[in-house]
Amino acid sequence: MIEFTFKGIEVTADANSEQIDFRDSRGNHRTRFERKVTIGLKFWDFIIESGDFFALSFIKSVLQYFMQCYWKRTSKVSRINFSKSLWRHDGTALNFTARQKNDLNYLHIYLTENGKTVDEVYLDGQEVMMLDIAMGKVINLLSP
Repeated sequence: MIEFTFKGIEVTADANSEQIDFRDSRGNHRTRFERKVTIGLKFWDFIIESGDFFALSFIKSVLQYFMQCYWKRTSKVSRINFSKSLWRHDGTALNFTARQKNDLNYLHIYLTENGKTVDEVYLDGQEVMMLDIAMGKVINLLSP
């Protein structure tokens, strides 16, 4: 079981093994184990379930891209131009935007409902890396 909770963001994974008994073509009794993995990713009220691989890969790629830009620009003070959104049919959006304050770059993650900001958090490079590691561990539990 993996549980990661940080500033309103929750990443969870649970793996259970299920024993299946069967008979092969010769009539011999056999047993196999199937692993069932349940993944949960929650940004405040924006919930992403394990079946939504597009959303999982989208968020993972956003974190990776921000980190690459962040490390390229640490030696020189320059802005990261980056803004991505993950939309739902009900008008809810999870937004990722690079922000700069006092010559430091942050990832601004905020949840909007009908154009109004509901929740938000600013993550520095180390915090984005922590979230990226948690996402990577959870995604690696999924079977191909």
